Amino acid sequence: MEFVSIDFETANQKWDSVCAVGMIMVKNEEIVDEYYSLVNPEDHFNSINVNIHGITAKDVANMPNFDTISRQMWPWLSGNLVIAHNAAFDINVLKKVAQKYKLIVPEFSYACTCQIARLAWRSLENYRLSTVARHLSLELQHHNALSDARACARIMVQVMKEYGCEDMTGLNRKTGYRVRRG
Repeated sequence: MEFVSIDFETANQKWDSVCAVGMIMVKNEEIVDEYYSLVNPEDHFNSINVNIHGITAKDVANMPNFDTISRQMWPWLSGNLVIAHNAAFDINVLKKVAQKYKLIVPEFSYACTCQIARLAWRSLENYRLSTVARHLSLELQHHNALSDARACARIMVQVMKEYGCEDMTGLNRKTGYRVRRG
């Protein structure tokens, strides 16, 4: 199975204020490529967000904006299965920041490892990325977009192995989880 996992960090409460993105390309259960960039959100930074991820306005002052990095991101997403932990957040961030720059997001399907983890491991205390990563003994530097995307990718690989699935159709048959359209 091939997929891309993605994670965004935002500068403030607005979903279009992307200040970091991490992506992981997985083929045949192996990570084959990684992409990470700080992003200038061209917006203010909220202290709550900075306390979560540690990225400041100074860190991104000379970084490209989302319009610029989207050219590198679109080939990763186009026609692929995109995985995110709490995918509703990441997919909405992607859509909102694309709207901000009047970009057309390529077509893709997506799945949420938070929801999938709820189906796979019903006895966890919660299904936050840090909790699921700890359950699977995965390394995680939480709220670093690349580390979060990597953990998300490894969660998906582990679920597929545990359920003996080669694709999302197989996972749907075994768990009832349905892939969404981006």
